[in-house]
Amino acid sequence: MNRTILQIGFGNFGATHLAAWRSLGLADGLYVIDPSPEARQRCRDLGVPWDHVGEAAAAFLDLADLVVVLAPTDRHFEVCQPLLASGKHLFIEKPMTATLAEAVRLRDLCRDQVVQVGFYFRAHPLAQIVKREVVDGRLGDLRYISARFHGYKRARGDSGVVGNDAVHFIDQANWMMDALPVAVDAVTRDHFGRGYDDLALIRLFYPSGALAHIEVGCIQPGRWNDNIVPGSTQTKEFVVAGSEGGAEIDYQTHQLRLHRVRHELVDGLWRPNNRGVEMPHAPVAEPFQVVAGEFAAFLDAVDGKAPLLAGIEECGVGMARILDAIHRSASQENRITL
Repeated sequence: MNRTILQIGFGNFGATHLAAWRSLGLADGLYVIDPSPEARQRCRDLGVPWDHVGEAAAAFLDLADLVVVLAPTDRHFEVCQPLLASGKHLFIEKPMTATLAEAVRLRDLCRDQVVQVGFYFRAHPLAQIVKREVVDGRLGDLRYISARFHGYKRARGDSGVVGNDAVHFIDQANWMMDALPVAVDAVTRDHFGRGYDDLALIRLFYPSGALAHIEVGCIQPGRWNDNIVPGSTQTKEFVVAGSEGGAEIDYQTHQLRLHRVRHELVDGLWRPNNRGVEMPHAPVAEPFQVVAGEFAAFLDAVDGKAPLLAGIEECGVGMARILDAIHRSASQENRITL
């Protein structure tokens, strides 16, 4: 089916989005707007026709079947508010808004249109393998999730590491747990004095009693070169531990280990019965291919073929509530109940 797509914003991730639409065979129907002349020129240099690139959304909005919002997070609310009022289907890059109040207002503006939040790792093939392991019960009851997302990289101008990086693994933890946390606590630091966190240690407490611990930052070493931003390093590791085993994902090396192990009471001691480690093969997924998976899920939801991959209630308002609690916890130095 032919689509007319309006993309608002063409920042650092713009080229990845363009490659994703091309891989889906839909780039001919893509229109891009960005207030920056440099961004518009970069878009044209990558082959988007001149008459498909503009400065203001009004130039192309009437043509669009759906809209992708790739603007800076602190502009999401002002950009999305009129789009929701127009009834357009929206794909909004994470996090949906800069504040909880904005997220609630956007949710309340929704009519019957589809709104998907861009949580990249839900579409990653390694994460999807682990999600199937969880759903099928092969890891048993989930007990603990740990995640590290850090490295020497630029400190973004529109958000800190909580809003830019931690959101990915907070969402992935929620997705694996199939629940939102009931409480959070956090420690953050702003070493650069710019008003945004550059280090965060976060704990999430789930209704089942399971815990998650997430470490993010741009001041710690990263083990590998980043595959999106040149000159940056990254560690991106996500671990799920359950009563029947665990899963370890290293997103930078594209490796997954599935541990088949349970503790059993033997001679009065709880000892691990280790049944081995499996390393399932999955083709290496380039960033544009993962984004294409997000877009494909979005289009399926628009067509009524599948439920939303990351909906506005859980991944928009729910995430905004968690982020708000994280910042309050760090400020007040106590645990916040949600």
